Amino acid sequence: MGKEPFSELKRTILKTIFARRITLGTFAAVALIVALTSGISWLNPLFYAPLAWFLITFPFQYLIRRQTDENTIHWIHACYFIVETLIITLFVYLTGGSQWIGNVFYLFTVMYANFFLPEVQGYIVTALVVLLYALVVMLEYTGILPYQFLFPVVGDLHKSLSYNLTTILAGTAAIYGVLTYTVRSFTNIYMRKNRILDEQRNRLSALSQQLVNAQNEERMSIAHELHDNLNQSLATVKLSLSSLHKRRPDAQLPELIAIIDQAISETRTLAYSLRPPLLDDLGLAPSIRRLAQMMEEAGRFKVITELEDDFRLTSQMESLLFSVIQEALTNAQRHAQAQTVRIDLKRNEDSIIIKVEDDGVGFVPTKSDGLGLRGIEERIGLVMGTVEISSAPGQGTTMTVEVPYAERARRDR
Repeated sequence: MGKEPFSELKRTILKTIFARRITLGTFAAVALIVALTSGISWLNPLFYAPLAWFLITFPFQYLIRRQTDENTIHWIHACYFIVETLIITLFVYLTGGSQWIGNVFYLFTVMYANFFLPEVQGYIVTALVVLLYALVVMLEYTGILPYQFLFPVVGDLHKSLSYNLTTILAGTAAIYGVLTYTVRSFTNIYMRKNRILDEQRNRLSALSQQLVNAQNEERMSIAHELHDNLNQSLATVKLSLSSLHKRRPDAQLPELIAIIDQAISETRTLAYSLRPPLLDDLGLAPSIRRLAQMMEEAGRFKVITELEDDFRLTSQMESLLFSVIQEALTNAQRHAQAQTVRIDLKRNEDSIIIKVEDDGVGFVPTKSDGLGLRGIEERIGLVMGTVEISSAPGQGTTMTVEVPYAERARRDR
């Protein structure tokens, strides 16, 4: 565990110590009120057992503060729960054993242990609670332990004022008051952890979006260099060779000119694949049509398009969706052995929906799909979109992408 997660674990445990002190102090105060109002001696275990339970939190806090190792801190925590369980067992025995509400007093120990400790240690503490309570009950049953009863009553218990007051105040009001505080403490811990996770996710999402934007800008820059500089340089060389060939015919010059023509064509294709100029000038739909045309001209497969083009998106969103479609077509080319691919682009009131469907060999979608599909899902997830892959062997593949669309997201023309 890293330094920050361990520090967070230690802070959380120390916070629970404070919560226990409040709950145990509250219980001891209620028990004192019970003793003063019910006729039970104030020296009874109902008061001093929670007090002893309260006092052991101080050495426990001291030991926790000194630890620098996660495993050690868990074992110290487990030892505290064991000591706590022993104190509770004595308290249960002195307050009526199985005849009153003894097994309820273990509730908070079991809750805390299974909330904070590793699974095995949590089970150990829970098993110890069951064994110790069962031991008290059976020892009382066999007469090995003399029965201790908290209430000096004669006759029916439900007619005893001391029994009823103690049950109401200590057994109901205090128990459920402490339970409420404990649950709220756990809830606050979870809420704080969730806030931290949300902040980390937001930072990661923002960083990922910055990386995607930087990548788009880099692709745009490289495409510009290829299209405007390298392409023009190759065209200049071609013109020079053509002019030279007219003045001094050479059998090798036409072959060189053909090679340069091929290089110019490949440079244009590469520049377009990085960042099509149409994307900035005319938008997503015309760029997709041009991409489909290039795929058909390359003899790869037939591409059918049905595209709405009466809207514009932000430059980043258009780049993202174009690259997703480009990746889908590349997958269809490399893996699907498709003859026909269909691309649908439409806009509804609050989202953009893209569907790419091929008639290829298909596959069984799994969580371990290739980097291409995982990359699409991650990039679409950054803009709060969704990706759905539908495929089966021999039945082709359909990829449906949906991203949010709002009026404010439109790009200025």
